[in-house]
Amino acid sequence: MDLSSPAVAATRRRLLARFGGRVEPWWDRLPGATADLAERWELVIGAAVGRGNTSLVVRCRRADGRPAVLKLTPDAELGAAEASALRRWEPSGRVPAVWGHDAALGALLLEAIPDETPLAERRVAVELDDVASLIGDLHRGGGAAVGDGWERLADRVEFIFDHWVERHGRRGEVVTRAVPVDRLRRGHLLARELAADATEQVLLHGDLHPGNVLDGGAARGLVAIDPRPCVGDAVVDAVDWVFWTADDPGVWEPRSRDLAVALGLDHQRLWAWCTAFAPMLAASRAAQGASADEIAALLALSP
Repeated sequence: MDLSSPAVAATRRRLLARFGGRVEPWWDRLPGATADLAERWELVIGAAVGRGNTSLVVRCRRADGRPAVLKLTPDAELGAAEASALRRWEPSGRVPAVWGHDAALGALLLEAIPDETPLAERRVAVELDDVASLIGDLHRGGGAAVGDGWERLADRVEFIFDHWVERHGRRGEVVTRAVPVDRLRRGHLLARELAADATEQVLLHGDLHPGNVLDGGAARGLVAIDPRPCVGDAVVDAVDWVFWTADDPGVWEPRSRDLAVALGLDHQRLWAWCTAFAPMLAASRAAQGASADEIAALLALSP
């Protein structure tokens, strides 16, 4: 594996931004760790994928010829949580199979999905019924997860909004003027309230947006990758799909209603979560150069 390739160098920068100084010693050990894993798991190591903010993702091939993905992260707890959640969901076919996990090295060996391009990059519309089927299969496959040592959604909310507020402040005056940081904080307060009073607790993917979903083909359907598993309100995994490829603000609430009905969930709670996350979406769109009208529509929805 060429650690000097542009894709690997870009991943290293993202890992440093996410995890800070602990990345350096971990990075220095990568060549030896990768060689050890390749020998033990009988892998032919290929090129880095060049995506992801929490791990280095590398294409590889097993001894039996099957293509695989090797994920390496400096956060061993994150890797362990991902491996555990994927194994729970594996019978559903909605996630890659886990073929190996080395907790000490923060390494996962996963089934490679043939089409590795996320829906976010393909920018194609998907049927809400297909999205609901994916989410429903994951939630049913997770089983009773409360009390099993999973992160709580309330803690995940604190991390997400703290991270976004800090990140937003570094994006420059143009972005912070378009979306004042106070709007993010108000969204944070609402999300905190919603997380605290949820009655239906399921094992959530926790980061189920179009950048973390692949097309598994006609027989398999949509496949979710890169979970940040946590236990909490079932509607949270549906939020991003209310807005996906829906540029007309007038369709957001009807889409949220249709998706909630398809999942058998409370539409009012889904719409409330959309409201809480709207300022974060506005900040993301502003950083991507979205139009003033698009940002204003999201802020109009925001608390």
